[in-house]
Amino acid sequence: MNRKELTLQLERKTDMVWESLCEIHFRLARFNPPKIQIDARLWRTAGMCHQDENLVRLGYKFFTHSKKYFDEMCVVILPHEIIHQADFNLFGESEMTCGHGANWRMIMVQYGLKPATHHTMEVKR
Repeated sequence: MNRKELTLQLERKTDMVWESLCEIHFRLARFNPPKIQIDARLWRTAGMCHQDENLVRLGYKFFTHSKKYFDEMCVVILPHEIIHQADFNLFGESEMTCGHGANWRMIMVQYGLKPATHHTMEVKR
């Protein structure tokens, strides 16, 4: 799958995740879901949320590494990063440096994910 197709697929998944979050927290409906950007330079960090820009960057190498990593990126990492944006939109800056504060953890659990702060995937530079 090329980057353009991957981006389109992730944008659709983002819309679905955002709609689910809007059902949990109605106030999110007034915000747009974050934009998705695929970044080939990310190799240690699977994803990053730039909350002020409403942007999620995801590491392209993780998607191409293996089917297992592809699934992990779609099912866990993408929602993890989108929930950072939802946390920011609902509650402002997190009390934790990396954004994994109490509100983020609460939203992760409400969404149905374990509030893990780090992944175990590894790709080479």
